[in-house]
Amino acid sequence: MFTWSLTARFLGSFSNFVFSIVLGAFAMGVFWYYYPDQFLTLQRSTSAVREWIVARAWSARSETIFRFLLEDRQLLLIVFVLAARFLLGLLLLPIKALFVRGL
Repeated sequence: MFTWSLTARFLGSFSNFVFSIVLGAFAMGVFWYYYPDQFLTLQRSTSAVREWIVARAWSARSETIFRFLLEDRQLLLIVFVLAARFLLGLLLLPIKALFVRGL
């Protein structure tokens, strides 16, 4: 019983993570398809944010590590994942409040 609950909790959190990534990628693709000019602006802004983060590096070694690890697409995907999860949470909050009372 204890092992089943750990497995269920792991699979629940893992599926939530995968769903978040897929939802963010889908939102990014839809935004790119319908709003290409704004998407280009977002890409440029993401590039500026990446440069701002890398410029804060303390040494040349840390700057090369940050430049290797941070890509514009990764930062843009993170933004879309967070925005999609936030909007989904706002949409589901009233529905959850209807069904879960007294908590």
